[in-house]
Amino acid sequence: MNLALCGLGKAGREFVNYTLSSDEFVLRDVLCRKESKDCGKTVSEALGIITPRTIRVTNLHEWENLNEVDVLVDFSHSETSMLLFDLCCRKKINLVICTTDFSDEQINFIKEKTLREGIGVVYAPTLTPGINLVIDFVKKISAVFPEFNFEIIERHGRNKPVPTRTSRIIAANILRKDVPINSVRLDGYVGIHEVTATDGLERLSLIHESFTRGAFVRGALLACKYIHKRNGFHTMNEVVANILSNSDTL
Repeated sequence: MNLALCGLGKAGREFVNYTLSSDEFVLRDVLCRKESKDCGKTVSEALGIITPRTIRVTNLHEWENLNEVDVLVDFSHSETSMLLFDLCCRKKINLVICTTDFSDEQINFIKEKTLREGIGVVYAPTLTPGINLVIDFVKKISAVFPEFNFEIIERHGRNKPVPTRTSRIIAANILRKDVPINSVRLDGYVGIHEVTATDGLERLSLIHESFTRGAFVRGALLACKYIHKRNGFHTMNEVVANILSNSDTL
């Protein structure tokens, strides 16, 4: 599968490293905004790594290699994501959005335009398969145990918003009002979400931790495989559900 990438941050770097050594995925292009300091550089120059072939970081407004890409993966931020989304709508390229800093209005706009334009989008603020299983479990636990109280503790690096969208999504899937979210912001964390549920008679705890951003890359590539040749607006929950439905072990 031929892929393009936008965003050369920590997750983007992991994505490049993985896809350049993959037999299943081929990284064709890396995109950026014209203001980016990496614009015009090679990926090797931008990341300080040795690559088996030359890939140049291209201004997304000047990208011409459209027909060779099956899915575009976005690890940028919401402002750039909206530009990429418009590009994908015009050029009929499917998109995996891994950024998290959208307003509800922007998400609704993406959903409506995706359906109208006939492309495929996976919106993946909860990117790892594991965190999507946690979200599914807490919804079931809250339904089975209506007397349980819930609390969420999240731990991230200092630059993450308080709370993260992931924690808000977890809370929204617990069938309760005003689930407390406690945020820890210290250096060294990639991401931990811990959900505790109890009624004083018994307690359930769910913990998900991403040790490296390779977990995000795995989720993004699963989303690419899912959305390839699909249309419509989808979420990582649907990606994971599709894996479960096709498992011979269940």
